[in-house]
Amino acid sequence: MTSVPVIDIAQFDSGSADEQRRIADSVGTACEEIGFLVVTGHGVAPGVIDDLYAVAMEFFQLPFEHKREVRSPVNNLYQGYAHPGPNPGDHTSERQSYNVFRYDTVAEAVANGYPPDLEGLFFDALWPREPAGFRNAVRTYYAEMERLAGRLLTILESTLGTDPQRLTSMLDHHLSTQAINYYSDDIDSGHERTPYRFKAHHDGSLLTILYQDDGPGSLQLHRRGSGWMDVAPIPDTFVVNTGEILTRLTNGRYPATPHRVLHPPADAPKVPRMSAPFFFKPGLDSVLAPMPELLSADEESRYDPHTGRSWYTLNQRNIDNGYDSTKQYEALAADGVLPA
Repeated sequence: MTSVPVIDIAQFDSGSADEQRRIADSVGTACEEIGFLVVTGHGVAPGVIDDLYAVAMEFFQLPFEHKREVRSPVNNLYQGYAHPGPNPGDHTSERQSYNVFRYDTVAEAVANGYPPDLEGLFFDALWPREPAGFRNAVRTYYAEMERLAGRLLTILESTLGTDPQRLTSMLDHHLSTQAINYYSDDIDSGHERTPYRFKAHHDGSLLTILYQDDGPGSLQLHRRGSGWMDVAPIPDTFVVNTGEILTRLTNGRYPATPHRVLHPPADAPKVPRMSAPFFFKPGLDSVLAPMPELLSADEESRYDPHTGRSWYTLNQRNIDNGYDSTKQYEALAADGVLPA
């Protein structure tokens, strides 16, 4: 593939069997060959996106100390506000972010059937005092991403020919994170200057569903064997990419694709860039190993088995030890395992 395919999924739910097969095949080819696709016909109302962007822009342009009121008290990057910097709980990338889970509190999640050992991998929401309507806009957007994730998982089940509900059952007690990223140059991170606002990395999710605006600085993916290419923003679409969990579930058939974010050119307008990635992550008790029905008679699993619990614990430990996804990628690229 020489470009990211744009796939209209509107007819998958109600179209003919031929239409459903065509959509499923297109999604499968994209996952297998490039690991990225652009989705139209997603059913998310433009107003939901506009409302999220409006309150997020207002939040990120608040004074720094106001934003830090909702910084994680345990220095966790998936809880509340985070910014670039050299300290624990700071981003190694050049972005500010806001993150939230499915429920406002661990207690609420446990009351809705989540395992009681959730604490430490799932964090209470930290809602800012302003802007007004922030929580409602974020929660409405999160619910739409849950719905869209369910549609995409159904398409993947058809694409892969898995047992029914094999992937959609992972929506039960999922640990997905909604992030909002704000790229600007108004915070001195103390990092060494590089061409990248966010260095090359893989996502540790099953799928990532991203909305991006047209602010300066480009998202790029690595085409397998063909170098880096831009993922240009298209209005009213979502960029979907494969994550490391899907790679494990498919025994490498759908590899997680490296991606990065560049600094804008020196002559670009001095305006921020925002994106809103939804990281779909199965629950703690999900089995994150190659699905048996996808393995041929003589095919061995390429991956050690994990549960959601052990996978997220490992990822969190790596972050705590300063070995986040970009550092992991750099190490593998230095060994020649991944492209530089």
